[in-house]
Amino acid sequence: MNSNYEKYLSGGGEMGELTRNFNWAATSLGPPDKWSLTLLTTVSIVLNSKFPMFIWWGPQLIQFYNDAYRPSLGREGKHPAALGQQGADCWREIWPVIKPLIDQVLAGGESTWSEDQLIPIYRNNRLEEVYWTFSYSKLPDENGEIAGVLVTCTETTNKVITLNETKKAKAELEFAINAADLGTWDLDPLTNKFMGNTRLKTWFGLPPEAEIELHRATDVIHESDKKRVLSAIETAMTYESGGHYDIEYTIVGGLDGIPRLVRAVGKAIFNAQKEAIRFSGTLQDITTERNALNKLILAHQRLELSLDQSLLAKKAAQLGTFDLDLLNGTMEWDERCRILFGISHKQEVYYEKDFVGGLHPEDRERILKTIEGVLDKTKTNGNYDVEYRTIGADDGVIRWVRAKGKAYFNAEDKPVRFIGSVLDITEQKTDEIRKNDFIGMVSHELKTPLTSLKGYIQFLGQHAGKNGDKLSSDILGRADSQITKMATLINGFLDVSRLEAGKINLERRPVDLSILIANVIEDLTATSSTHPITMISCKPVLVNVDADKIASVINNLLSNAVKYSPTGSNIEVRCEMKGNTVKVIVTDEGPGIRPSDTERLFERFYRVEDSGSKVIPGFGIGLYLCAEIIERHGGTIGVTSEPGKGADFHFILPLTSATY
Repeated sequence: MNSNYEKYLSGGGEMGELTRNFNWAATSLGPPDKWSLTLLTTVSIVLNSKFPMFIWWGPQLIQFYNDAYRPSLGREGKHPAALGQQGADCWREIWPVIKPLIDQVLAGGESTWSEDQLIPIYRNNRLEEVYWTFSYSKLPDENGEIAGVLVTCTETTNKVITLNETKKAKAELEFAINAADLGTWDLDPLTNKFMGNTRLKTWFGLPPEAEIELHRATDVIHESDKKRVLSAIETAMTYESGGHYDIEYTIVGGLDGIPRLVRAVGKAIFNAQKEAIRFSGTLQDITTERNALNKLILAHQRLELSLDQSLLAKKAAQLGTFDLDLLNGTMEWDERCRILFGISHKQEVYYEKDFVGGLHPEDRERILKTIEGVLDKTKTNGNYDVEYRTIGADDGVIRWVRAKGKAYFNAEDKPVRFIGSVLDITEQKTDEIRKNDFIGMVSHELKTPLTSLKGYIQFLGQHAGKNGDKLSSDILGRADSQITKMATLINGFLDVSRLEAGKINLERRPVDLSILIANVIEDLTATSSTHPITMISCKPVLVNVDADKIASVINNLLSNAVKYSPTGSNIEVRCEMKGNTVKVIVTDEGPGIRPSDTERLFERFYRVEDSGSKVIPGFGIGLYLCAEIIERHGGTIGVTSEPGKGADFHFILPLTSATY
């Protein structure tokens, strides 16, 4: 019995207090006055140490720890239950990881050492990823037998996280530099030693050594620029300049022999004595960008010359012109363009106030979305051709205009200029609206008697069939088929009328496009078995569409493939994923289409004229409706074909935010 055990358990802060008041008699260790001198001494050392320490003692690995270790257990986690607890009960989540280390020490093995080791533990009401640097050492009893394990440790979670974030930041910086095709350089003004990355040394024709003399880098600068560059470097390394460096110059003699126009941007750093101690920055090859800009300026000058030369023709055609400088954020309208937007003032015009503000509210979103696509080279080739309404800022007059233009891009495919013309088409558009209204009214009026006539003929056909009158039944069946074709044509006219009047609404919802395609194929093959239709590579994918209208597009493309292909020939439908879009392609083995026809195939009322198509009914509105429906879904439609080699009709739709 150790009557003086209390002096060994004195002090130790919070954990000392908890250790003294703990019911040790309820553990396999028994009360402290029964403990061995070795255990009491070890616990005393741990409790009074300022370094995080932990003890496992005895066969059941009963636990002790000090105040320095206490924070590692977190809040509302294992503390204070871990004190006096068996190791296996306390560390269930990591026991398979740490138990072999404990066994190694208890078996008389060497002490362990682990640095920045990930060992998740349960604390703060959740399982956390925690990093540790720790050592397990054996604790002998009075007989020299190993009775426990001493853990000295420190949590390094913050250090590891900081290191990982630093590595990530460095990797992201290197990625950005590589993605931007930048050269990097670093000059030590005290030694005049120059360092650069591989890209920069390639441009300058420099050897791969880590450091070189500055003059070896400046020797390849074009003679016409060298004096100016050296002067700029000298100025940047004076304290009064602020250390700023931004200059363009030409280098010659690189490893690839290509002259380059480059832009160098850097900054000098100074010490307390206002001496430059470091000068570093980046170098960008702007040769392509500058060439593109020069070509753009030349094209603009030619356009201005062309406009001057065709001034009389312009007045006759009543064309207005616009010029949007995207680099400087300026906009120019001529007098006619101002008139078409109902602007009477002669002051500078602004994109948001005058152009966007002058668009009819019902057309504004559509036109702004179109312009957004025109200025994105990944989506379009920069061509602009739209019709929309304007509301005069000063006169309030609604005008219809047709705008055509072209966006120009720099070497990085960034838009730098948007130039074009605007034509007043109010009169033509008004006539067109009246015509569409008339067509819509007539088509609607024809539907009712045609529906009745179809019902009568079907009734007579059924009656003739029951009476065995095969001739009458066949003739009535053909008449019913012709009425169906007529109804289809009338419905097409109605759809065109509604579409152009803005009365067709899209009822969008997430739809699995592969299922939609399969259903259309199933319905079509049920009524026509003349052509095998195969669905290829159409995996489940979600699109946010009006299912009925997209189904009508698919049906129209497949029906055309059936109509124009030889009986028994194959028709394929396949899908391709491209980024955040899906492309649906319908391939047939028909006669193909001439290039002159493919350019106009989706125009309203346009039909390919040849000996084969003249026997196929229709007014050329099916593909026009398909194109309008796809466009209203934010997609595109097109065709690839050669005479005698069939055709590939396709449309592209954007995906929803989630696919499955």
